[in-house]
Amino acid sequence: MDTLLFGALLAAALFIIFARKRWIAATGFAVCFIAIALLFAHHVTSTLELSF
Repeated sequence: MDTLLFGALLAAALFIIFARKRWIAATGFAVCFIAIALLFAHHVTSTLELSF
């Protein structure tokens, strides 16, 4: 899941470089960034059950 999101973020960044319509590329980048931020927030709040 993480790899797919970062791949989408890379694709959005490449689209920003090569696309003519900048607003579509920026929107795609923003959507990917928000998805990664939500995934990070999910992982940060989960507890680790470690016993040493």
